[in-house]
Amino acid sequence: MGMPIFNAYFHLLGRWRWSLLLALLIGSFLLQPYWPHSPAGDLASFTLYNIVLVGAIYMGRARPWIKHATFGLLSLAFVLEVFDVLGGDPDAMYAGAIAGLMLVIILIVLVMTFAQLVVHHERTYDGLIGAIFGYLLIGVMWMQLYRRLDVWYPGSFNLPAGELPSTSLLYFSLSTLTTVGFGDIVPLRPHAQISAGFEAAAGTLYIAVLIGRIVSQLKLHEPPATVDQPKRDTDRDAARGGAEK
Repeated sequence: MGMPIFNAYFHLLGRWRWSLLLALLIGSFLLQPYWPHSPAGDLASFTLYNIVLVGAIYMGRARPWIKHATFGLLSLAFVLEVFDVLGGDPDAMYAGAIAGLMLVIILIVLVMTFAQLVVHHERTYDGLIGAIFGYLLIGVMWMQLYRRLDVWYPGSFNLPAGELPSTSLLYFSLSTLTTVGFGDIVPLRPHAQISAGFEAAAGTLYIAVLIGRIVSQLKLHEPPATVDQPKRDTDRDAARGGAEK
């Protein structure tokens, strides 16, 4: 049952590529606040993120053994999450391990994504969408880092009472990545403050370097017909003038 589903998913990825992954990732963001604060809701949210990461591993550029190892880490994280949300971890012993595993997995996936975009010299709009996907994935990676810091050092952030930490930290991560910084959630400890500063710098450099490079390549590789059109119009007008004489 599982393999036909994955084969269908990979077939869709082969057709829609980065557009499908970006749509799934944005859908994960939009749905996260609406998942019920229950084991089923936590597992559904985690599963949706895993589906996105499976597709990114499939689309990324890496040696086969690296992809297989990353799939193995993702499977381990999923098993721990299932055990956690079903009540097998009442003291939250595995919460830090899950956050750490997801941080490593997303970092590997980011490297695979960047390798695919840079090494293959993506010069299409699909490559631009892939770069946007990688940009948002950076926000997810930092969210996992913040979760890990909050487990190690409770009170690292002034999170709203009664809200899911993952949702609040995702919101904080995306606002920091885009350098918006609304100020309603702030890092309180030095390690959290330094991490947030690095995320803001990474977001700025990513847009300036990678997305800027892809956009410039798109401009340089526009169809030459648009450049030669004025010349062809001039030649056609001259020919008409000669025929009238």
